[in-house]
Amino acid sequence: MSESSSTVIDSTLMPSKRDFHDSKSSTYWLPKDDEEQDRLTGQHFAVKELFEGNMLTSVAEKLDFTKNLSILDVGCGSGSWLMDMASDYPQCTFEGCDIVEVTNKNIAPPQVHFCYGDVLKGLEYSDNSFDFVHMRLFILALRENEWPAVIKELIRVTKPGGIIQLLEIDLKKKKEFNHGLVHIACAARGQDPRIAIKLDSLLAANDNIKVVQTDYRSVDMASNTATAKKFLWDWKQTVKSMMPVVGPKIGLATAEEQQKFIKLLVQDATTSGAQTCMNGVAAQKLHE
Repeated sequence: MSESSSTVIDSTLMPSKRDFHDSKSSTYWLPKDDEEQDRLTGQHFAVKELFEGNMLTSVAEKLDFTKNLSILDVGCGSGSWLMDMASDYPQCTFEGCDIVEVTNKNIAPPQVHFCYGDVLKGLEYSDNSFDFVHMRLFILALRENEWPAVIKELIRVTKPGGIIQLLEIDLKKKKEFNHGLVHIACAARGQDPRIAIKLDSLLAANDNIKVVQTDYRSVDMASNTATAKKFLWDWKQTVKSMMPVVGPKIGLATAEEQQKFIKLLVQDATTSGAQTCMNGVAAQKLHE
């Protein structure tokens, strides 16, 4: 993991500083510290609950997980998805790569391995290495024009007959006050806040790929369900993490201003009919 470096940015929300990655190739703009790792873990269980599992239904239909499948998680974050999958399918082998170090890798079971990997620079795996390749929530990590090349890299490392699964949040701009904040930040970085609804066409643009499932889901943030509460917590933590970078750019320089803004955002999400929407797409690599 020696290629991973960091930049410490002052945060007016907390007495401590927030630790951000310093990868020159990535536009990802959330922290890489323990607090962010905790958020990613909580986010994992919210997404799992929304989709009723770690895989889309077609993945389980197309692949036999009773066999020793090789599984890759690109941008594995806290490693929660991989370790959850490893618990369900201990006979499979798992590889997770990210531009930052997984903090809880020491508790991973022996069939799970973590390493440094930057998909923008090319993954250090041979062609046709994995039966199942998973990547999700790269909406804040990739510029819009980087997606086609990244998908080609995922296809390269997938075995013929193997499956690629992508899941992304769809940031509809219903209100300037809520997701509009993220739209502003994405626009400044060349990112597409609606990339989720384009995943199937991005995959289908490759001749050796067949899209086998698209699954669009949403949760009403005012519903007070267990799933809604998980996503509301994640949204609050995400906005807090954004503040060191975004706060000063939107005129929120002090801790008091930022805390008030976050409180209003959360209130707005639970009273305005706001939804968290995600799109999942599974595609199979065709045999040559």
